[in-house]
Amino acid sequence: MAIARYENVTINNVTNSVDDLGQYTTTISPWFTSRAIVHDVRNNLRIADRYRAYQDLVNLTFNYTPNIKSIVDDQDLFSITWRGQDWRITDVMESNDRMSITFLCYFNAPDTPV
Repeated sequence: MAIARYENVTINNVTNSVDDLGQYTTTISPWFTSRAIVHDVRNNLRIADRYRAYQDLVNLTFNYTPNIKSIVDDQDLFSITWRGQDWRITDVMESNDRMSITFLCYFNAPDTPV
């Protein structure tokens, strides 16, 4: 059984756009800082023929607030900075009493040659 702990995180706004050359760009700007309960951290490694791909997963639990509810409604418009990395939200689990919300977040490291 893993130990859950409070850690500082930054909630970011994510803006997707197209530049003058037609290339997609993503802009990440900090929105607010918070403390989340961090638990169930998982590190995965997949080795293909020529590359290693790392994927990390973590559960972050927040108290139910209006800002967190905004994130639940539009997950693709937000990211979370934890341990200096940009984590994207893949799943949301609301508690039945609406006292807390748990985000399952992922971080994909770039492919690394074997």
